[in-house]
Amino acid sequence: MSDRYSKLAPRDLVITMRSLSRRFDEALGPVRSDPERFARRDELIDGASLTGHVEGLARHLGLLEQEIFKLTSEGDPVINGEALASTPPPAAVDRSIGLDAAQAALAASADAIGTRLDGVSSEQWSFRAPASNGIKVMLADVAQHAARVGAEGLRETQRLIDRI
Repeated sequence: MSDRYSKLAPRDLVITMRSLSRRFDEALGPVRSDPERFARRDELIDGASLTGHVEGLARHLGLLEQEIFKLTSEGDPVINGEALASTPPPAAVDRSIGLDAAQAALAASADAIGTRLDGVSSEQWSFRAPASNGIKVMLADVAQHAARVGAEGLRETQRLIDRI
């Protein structure tokens, strides 16, 4: 995918991932402080609720965190192709974990990705591994995708917030 995220340098990727927690706190703050808006967090807007959207982002970043861990710690990793998709993986169970838990999980994964990437050597950034969807990816590709998922997910979160 060629977009602005594919041009991010390693340091910018670390900063992007580490800033997501704060940026989601800022975006969700007005919803949490307004009882009427908070009560609407589970209402469907164009087929998605704010809670469901954040839960999906948390799952996606969690999967990306696992794959980045594999790329930086295993000898012959095979990357889960679902992590590279533009949509979040389906939930393992058909039950909401709630906005607070989803935001906490999202923040933990974003912070873990940022921390992991901060310790990566220059050789590791270009390490290639096969993915289960038949392509080969570099750590840089997966990290750039994590930044894309986080930043674009934040934009969509703000759009949903503006509608409730």
